[in-house]
Amino acid sequence: MEKLEYKKTILKVGIVTIIFNLLLTLGKIIAGALAKSNSLISDGVHSGSDVLSTIVVMVGAKLSSKKADKDHPFGHERMESLASIILGMLLVGTAVLLGYSGIVSIIDFSKGNIPSKSEFIYVALGFAIASIVVKFFMYLYTVVYAKKIKSTALKADAYHHLSDSLSSIGSVLGIVGILIGGYWAILDPIACLIIAVFIVKVAFDILRTAFNEVVDKSAGEEFNQKISKIINNVEGVQKINSLKTRQFGNKYYVEVEIAVDPTITVQQGHDIGSLVHHTIEKEIEEVKHCMVHVDPHIK
Repeated sequence: MEKLEYKKTILKVGIVTIIFNLLLTLGKIIAGALAKSNSLISDGVHSGSDVLSTIVVMVGAKLSSKKADKDHPFGHERMESLASIILGMLLVGTAVLLGYSGIVSIIDFSKGNIPSKSEFIYVALGFAIASIVVKFFMYLYTVVYAKKIKSTALKADAYHHLSDSLSSIGSVLGIVGILIGGYWAILDPIACLIIAVFIVKVAFDILRTAFNEVVDKSAGEEFNQKISKIINNVEGVQKINSLKTRQFGNKYYVEVEIAVDPTITVQQGHDIGSLVHHTIEKEIEEVKHCMVHVDPHIK
């Protein structure tokens, strides 16, 4: 994946996402205010946080695609992981605000302050249902491109869309409670709390993935087996003495020690090592660099 194409894809998806989220944010907050639905207003705030998160993803992608320089000889890929961490923290902050709003409304409800049904309630219901559909398709749209360019930050943004779609289901339930009236109206602030829980779950998943990328977590057993298979198929490799992999943003570093025939020349051993190096980097696009150390095979 060329860095220029990578940045163009992020920009394209980001612009589409921002436009739809701005429309949903304005629509849900206005309709929620007119219909006196706290859950829809909360859902609108959630959509608004999507706008900020997409901007974070776009900035992170731009920074992570910068070429290596004197001060950053290993590149800037971890900037995308940092963008994901910022996104996760934004989601946590959003969840806290929405949860607080729901708790305050429930306390107010317990005091007998039951909201009356507004004439705009059906408009609010329409926006909530539309949000479920639109945000789900935005999730599908974003996750396809996230997989295509192997972007962890874009994937995180895709799951943010999914959480928004699920939280809109909570908005629908809250609005239905207002429609029924009476004590059923408590479903609206309860929906706020449900939305907050969904957001926290998504934030936790995003933060866990991002932290793993930052702390050099192993690429995993399946990835290591794939690497081992490639190495063992290289002519001249008699054994793999050691294999280590680590995540570096959305890329991987590989360190491997191979054993070769001890009677061959240094040049021949070097050629086998170079072939392993180039084969891994060619066959697995996610590998940023592969370092190979050649040992004599001791039986």
